[in-house]
Amino acid sequence: MFECLVIAGTPGVGKTSVARIIAEKVGGLQLDLSELVVGEGLYEYFDEETGSYVIDEARVSRRVREICSGGKPVVVATHYPEVLDEVIIDRVVVLRLNPVVLWDRLRTRGWSDRKIAENVMAEMLSVVLMNAISKFGVGRVVEVDTTGRSPIEVAGEVLEKVSKGYTQEKFIDWLSIVDPGFLEELERVLSDEQET
Repeated sequence: MFECLVIAGTPGVGKTSVARIIAEKVGGLQLDLSELVVGEGLYEYFDEETGSYVIDEARVSRRVREICSGGKPVVVATHYPEVLDEVIIDRVVVLRLNPVVLWDRLRTRGWSDRKIAENVMAEMLSVVLMNAISKFGVGRVVEVDTTGRSPIEVAGEVLEKVSKGYTQEKFIDWLSIVDPGFLEELERVLSDEQET
């Protein structure tokens, strides 16, 4: 079915849960790219301002290539699929989540309003999806809406789309769906944080 499948999306959309289920179903390995980066020191430095690691893309790509060459199917969960070597990746599935639901979900993580707003804005603007398409091409990228669905349901849809070679024809446009007032609130949070 696949050697190396990427499950991508903004934080909070369900990547890790879905990747774990898929790996179990195919007898493969689930790899959380963020955990790999931190656990194996595959970063250049820690950015205090953003509260995140700046990854060493060449080392990360090389390490994932090694893992994906191990003979078992690998399911990689990440919010930055564009750092991976397109030669070893069979498909990229971008999980999407209604931005209003994502806001509520990320609030439970204890993150700052700014960090939440940045991630929700990235989801609204399809940043992970666009990065994946730019790197891997539209024919190798599909998306799945996780809103109101269990990880088991989502994993089933992912496996079906991947096994059938599904080609995405239309992509989600949250900007046309979400209340404009929500977008204004996000912009307010981001501008307030910049002024302080």
